[in-house]
Amino acid sequence: MKVVVLYGGKSPESPISQKSAESVIKALKTLGHEVFPLELTRDVSLKLKELKPDKVFVVLHGCPGEDGTVQGLLEIAELPYTGCNVETSAICMDKDATKRILKTYGIPVPAGETYFKGDEVKPFEIPCVVKPARTGSTIGISIVRSPSEFEKAVEEAFKFDTKILIEEFIEGRELTVSVVNGKALPIVEIVTETGFYDYDSKYKSQTTKYEVPAKLHPKTEEKIKRIAEKVYKVLECRGAVRVDFRLDKWNSPYVLEVNTIPGLTERSLLPKAAKAEGITFEELIEEMLKS
Repeated sequence: MKVVVLYGGKSPESPISQKSAESVIKALKTLGHEVFPLELTRDVSLKLKELKPDKVFVVLHGCPGEDGTVQGLLEIAELPYTGCNVETSAICMDKDATKRILKTYGIPVPAGETYFKGDEVKPFEIPCVVKPARTGSTIGISIVRSPSEFEKAVEEAFKFDTKILIEEFIEGRELTVSVVNGKALPIVEIVTETGFYDYDSKYKSQTTKYEVPAKLHPKTEEKIKRIAEKVYKVLECRGAVRVDFRLDKWNSPYVLEVNTIPGLTERSLLPKAAKAEGITFEELIEEMLKS
């Protein structure tokens, strides 16, 4: 196939997108495809028109790219692309909208409040999590452990979005489930020094550990996987997505968010889960390309 790998853009997550793209390009070439790397710029539609690819492999993180904007462009251009469609991408980029939909289907999510720029933000029970509604890679997110930190965390979140969420902090284990074409892969547990899987823990720290598969009671493991597959279904996802969880001390799981374009770098969680399932990186990329 003639495949365009679309990456980059103006998002704060652009450097991660570039790293993911490098891995995808290498895998696609190994698989025998004709590959054209293409950075997301203002003239991207003209370049796509010139290239006329069989498919666009979308490796964009953050906005625009994960929010449905680029997917809409590709729909208008009648170009097949990997991953979720316009509607699902837009919904999943907005953590507030995602939570509201999941709650209607009985899927457990953390309790919390939503605020818009200019609102009077009321004090929330400590500890809590303050985060922008529409960013990825934990950008702008704070765990507030004392009342003195609360106002600063709210200000930080509003730097990145006009809508923020303040949620209960769930003490427990950090888990993530990759779902490929509706099937959950082995669960990954993330263990950090701070107990918070922030940007540094994801992309810089050498001490972050990953248990793949996570050591869980079989019934708990099965429950979390079924929830992840239900999330995939009710949000009408496509291709590969990642569903992030917190598991509390009573083994109750809570869905935190859904990532519609998971990272594909050497440190990323989707490839780790695929490897635990016996799926090579090239096989994973081929499966995503077919979706």
